[in-house]
Amino acid sequence: MIRKEHLITASLTSIKATYQQLSSAPLAMRQGEYKAQFIGPWWLRVSAAPSLFLSGLGGWFGKKFINQNLVTNILLNRGQRSEKLQMECLEEASLIDGKQTIALYYGKTAPIPWRWVVDELRQLDEHTMLCMTIINLPFLKHFSFPFILSRDV
Repeated sequence: MIRKEHLITASLTSIKATYQQLSSAPLAMRQGEYKAQFIGPWWLRVSAAPSLFLSGLGGWFGKKFINQNLVTNILLNRGQRSEKLQMECLEEASLIDGKQTIALYYGKTAPIPWRWVVDELRQLDEHTMLCMTIINLPFLKHFSFPFILSRDV
């Protein structure tokens, strides 16, 4: 089994290879709140929070499954929790490898750049999902940005 600790500083190639070995997150995982953690090379981990701030998700803390079909982002700013930008949750073929995955879509009415963003989720272990953010635009959709969602137990 692949441990999330090994992914924190892993290369993007290694993370993508791991993602391709995993199965879609089961229905039982699509409930409750998950804390996010940036993973990958140092430059990606360091730039992730400022990039989210510039795109309107400053203080991003994680995701909350409102129900099996609806998800929202959890923000934590100055000790205050809030929710922003709901997503539709679908099970479909991955943009990365064509295998079944959970895909989160912000929708066409979401602000730029979120209307083009897809978050794909696969099960790493019983409490953790390995996720890949894809900007679904020509040229950009070939790059994916990884993160982990962990449920506190």
